[in-house]
Amino acid sequence: MSLFLSCGEASGDHYAGRLIEAVKSKVAPVWGMFGPEGTMAGGHALWGLEELQVMGISEAFKEIPRLMRLKNAMVDRVLSEMPSCVVVIDSPDYHIPLIKALRKRGYAKPVFYVSPPTAWAWRRGRASALRDLKVICLPLFEMEHLFYKQRGVESHWTGHPLLDDLSGYVPEERVLKNTDASPIAALLPGSRSSETRRLAPVLKDAGLMLQETGYHPVISIAKNLSARDREMIKSICHPLTFFEGKGVDLIFQSQLVVGACGTAAVEAMMFDKFMVVLYKASLLSYIVFKVMVKTKWVSMPNVLLRREVYPELLQGKANVGAIKRAICMYLENSAKIHKDLLEAKNKMGRRGAYRLWADVILERVGR
Repeated sequence: MSLFLSCGEASGDHYAGRLIEAVKSKVAPVWGMFGPEGTMAGGHALWGLEELQVMGISEAFKEIPRLMRLKNAMVDRVLSEMPSCVVVIDSPDYHIPLIKALRKRGYAKPVFYVSPPTAWAWRRGRASALRDLKVICLPLFEMEHLFYKQRGVESHWTGHPLLDDLSGYVPEERVLKNTDASPIAALLPGSRSSETRRLAPVLKDAGLMLQETGYHPVISIAKNLSARDREMIKSICHPLTFFEGKGVDLIFQSQLVVGACGTAAVEAMMFDKFMVVLYKASLLSYIVFKVMVKTKWVSMPNVLLRREVYPELLQGKANVGAIKRAICMYLENSAKIHKDLLEAKNKMGRRGAYRLWADVILERVGR
């Protein structure tokens, strides 16, 4: 048995690596598009996850010809190799057309979707598309699982994979090597080039403000960023401290977090850390977001609770003054906020996500 796997995000690469570890004793080879974690787990990367490092509508338009060529190359390779199944992770704007092309050209074997589209928030028609394409969903949250099942999509869920990843978590690397006793404030500009360009200046201002109030601000530099983007962040945010290890290590060792939304918000919630969520995209991307998204919030802790526990500062509201007010609000209401974070964490299910994914895939492929 062989498996084609595709992901285009750092968080997806982590899931890819854990999934490869779970199935590699019975499935080989595992090949496709992923990053260092997938490769270290034993996968063979024909394409790197940087191929999909695109954020926003305007950026995506410019990349359409290249992404079309990439999709066609993948479809050709899959149909040539005919793997036992296809697994895609996140990135629906790329992966749904990929799946459609595979089905149209005759690929009839199982297709699995780890972290499927957030159709509950926008573009609900994607649920019908996945049903018609006979895609088997492996969502991260129970609300997503129920949403898909109610619309006739096969879905399997037991809990969020972070429950496995962060149980008894011990950081690999200390953030501060000195004896500075100041509490750490984690500043996260994100893992996409356009995202970091927009958030780095805001985070520098926030870092200088936090220094004045007794914190030790530390800027996280994501490992998957290009050398050019890393230097850009360092140039903009000098003279703040930088951390180039795992972002989750920085979050674990911090007292509070400020930065880009995404997996980091869920990790912060898991560690019972307060976070100020920032979001800055191109004007076109933001207009589309406001028109089409059906939920009030962008961060999953808020979505899970259906109320705001993490302040969300979008576009022009992502500024140092608003960040300072959000932190003051937290300091005045910390007991209630930590109670809310525990409530949200309790909605994450139970451990065993990776084992479930592997069991579902192996059972279906072995039929």
